[in-house]
Amino acid sequence: MDNTAFEKFSMYRFSIDYPKVCSIQFNPKLKREVGDVLFLFPDKEKIYLTWGELEKAQKKFPTVSDHAEHSIQMIRKTRTVKGLETIARDLLTINSHPAAYTRIRLEEARGGLLPQNKTIPHEGYSVHLHCEQSSRYFVIYTMLSQDKAPEGFDELFKLIANSLKCH
Repeated sequence: MDNTAFEKFSMYRFSIDYPKVCSIQFNPKLKREVGDVLFLFPDKEKIYLTWGELEKAQKKFPTVSDHAEHSIQMIRKTRTVKGLETIARDLLTINSHPAAYTRIRLEEARGGLLPQNKTIPHEGYSVHLHCEQSSRYFVIYTMLSQDKAPEGFDELFKLIANSLKCH
């Protein structure tokens, strides 16, 4: 993932840089106020960009750290998640806003008819950001299908997140 070339994705007065190798998929229900876009890598890894109405988010989550913690707790409560460990948390500044960066590792139980003791390890990354100027919140996240992130993925994810122009 070293010499990755980037292109700019832009809509509804926000933009983000994404790796040129990705295809883009839109949620058919997206709107100016609420939606998500998927950046799909050739190896099937995915990075999501989600946005919504800031006022609604702030009623539940006054800070980006509260918003990020809620996301972790929702994953932890998922029936198939058997273990969740926070690897890293950091407060970044993205487009002049505080943004909560989180990296997690979890074990997911395999589905199927017969009970199995096997689990699938995953790593997840997220950045939560609240933008007063655009009246939106943004979440950039991925749950890797692999047990470990490809070399340099953490830097790539942060590079993508830091490119967000929310207003």
